[in-house]
Amino acid sequence: MLFGFSFPTRKVMLIAWLLGAFITAVHAEPFQAGLNAMEREHYATAFRAWKGLADDGEAEAQNNIAFLYERGHGVKQSYTRAIEWYKKAAAQDSPEAMHNLGMLAFDGYGMRQDYLAAKRYFTAAAELDLANSHYMLGLIYYQGHGLKKNSARARTHFMDAAKLGSPIGQFMTALMLQNGEGHSGDKTEPLKAFIWGMVSKMNGYADADSLLEYSKMQLSRSVQAKAAELAQSCFDSEYDRCPT
Repeated sequence: MLFGFSFPTRKVMLIAWLLGAFITAVHAEPFQAGLNAMEREHYATAFRAWKGLADDGEAEAQNNIAFLYERGHGVKQSYTRAIEWYKKAAAQDSPEAMHNLGMLAFDGYGMRQDYLAAKRYFTAAAELDLANSHYMLGLIYYQGHGLKKNSARARTHFMDAAKLGSPIGQFMTALMLQNGEGHSGDKTEPLKAFIWGMVSKMNGYADADSLLEYSKMQLSRSVQAKAAELAQSCFDSEYDRCPT
């Protein structure tokens, strides 16, 4: 490996912060009231705003109630109740709830640590295009959690996360390109790495600077300038015009 770093083992979509498309009109106002309360860290108020919606079967509210129980915000902390509510939301195809169950299984919080169970939850959420779950699948394959390491699959999932807008997925894509990981030739690709590293930096991922400095050593100034233009094009196209 040519370049390494200490990367987090978590990337969690904990709560549906945006007003979801599946929130009915009658429920939109109390749901938003809960979001506003969360922003002010008025957790008990958020719980009250969402509890009735959760009881009525709103998956986004169920996921958020589960988060409050998981963290002990506004209620007594309870993994048992958190898992109960996450499962209700997941049964309604909430990718965030599936992901959160995966994180609990991955870390062994509230349940036995089980990487294969985590992988099943992440896979279900990734099939619904949740970027964070693609990132976690990439991490599982990259580090070999519960299964044999597979750099090709890791790169695929990191790339999927990158194209769905995940800054850390974009960084990991850049890292694997810089290291030449994930394809048969093991050939480093500093130009592509620089582009994805720039995109990750544009999205606020601080560790991208260290990778960019390494990539710069392998690229001329003129190539760096062109790569910066390509990175901007990638970013502006919402990741449609990006290297693979």
